Amino acid sequence: MKKLAALLSLAVALFSVPSWGADKTVVKLGMVGRPDIAPFELAIHRGYFAREGIEIEPVMATSGQEFAVALANNQIQVASGVPNAALFNALNRGIDIRIVADESHVGDASDRIVSIMVRSDLMEEGTVKGPADLKGRTIAEGPLPGQYPDLLFHLLFERGGFTEADVKITHLAFPEALAALASKRVDAAFLIEPLVRQAEDRHIARVLVTAGAIDPGAEASILQYSSAFAQQKDAATRFMIGYLEGVRAYHDAIFLKKDRDAVIAILTETTSLKDPKIWQEDMFRLCDLNGRVDVGDLKRQAAFYQAQGTLTGAIPDIDKYVDARFAEAAVQQIGAR
Repeated sequence: MKKLAALLSLAVALFSVPSWGADKTVVKLGMVGRPDIAPFELAIHRGYFAREGIEIEPVMATSGQEFAVALANNQIQVASGVPNAALFNALNRGIDIRIVADESHVGDASDRIVSIMVRSDLMEEGTVKGPADLKGRTIAEGPLPGQYPDLLFHLLFERGGFTEADVKITHLAFPEALAALASKRVDAAFLIEPLVRQAEDRHIARVLVTAGAIDPGAEASILQYSSAFAQQKDAATRFMIGYLEGVRAYHDAIFLKKDRDAVIAILTETTSLKDPKIWQEDMFRLCDLNGRVDVGDLKRQAAFYQAQGTLTGAIPDIDKYVDARFAEAAVQQIGAR
């Protein structure tokens, strides 16, 4: 009964009509239930959206891929998403999704938010010392084929002097990958924080290499608008202002320790990560403070998926779908950082 009620609630959220009132705009916001929704939660609970006349109706999912059809039909107006083969295939099918801002990107080698981890026993006994030692092993390459973990492992295998054909690849959701490392069903896995920290604390796995060590600057997630919402330029800009204020509040608290305790109190209450210590020590997630998207990197990722075969047609005209107007207009009002 609980599952049925949840499905009915999601259906109501998707199919009810958004309000475009003079005093406020109701925006259905698709979010994935992980700690990386932190800037959205700050913008909601600190009133940044409300100050811009935006009322948020959250629509939760387990994967950003679930939002493509809802965005295409304007059942939701904004969504968190990732640049992957499914998105590029959707664009090739004429689904008009606008990529409007950076939501996260890979930092330098010290950025552990995205990491490739290896079982602790294999590293401690010296069996795996570097990329070359993964040849012939079982690898958990993220939840689905055609996503960023495939690209990151491809780059790692190149460093090791072998290819995907030389390993056994499985696809598991991130919590399942952590469990598979613990049970020794896989030897290495792509993990994200806070699972990276949890794997180390529980002596399950250790970081072999961070994403930033081999692919710095890569676009990891992006903010997307429906085509219909993008046509509402005033409302879409006001949403962007609230969003970027949430991004900046997160950055200032986590990186600069400004108002950190108050911010972390909100995040431990509103997200799935309840440990303040992990927020303080490990959640250094990078997002462009002005919303700028690395278009060149999106094209690079699309080219990889085409070569991989998960992007089944031509590389879409990505320039057509990246729409910087809203971030630029927002920055004009709140200032550049």
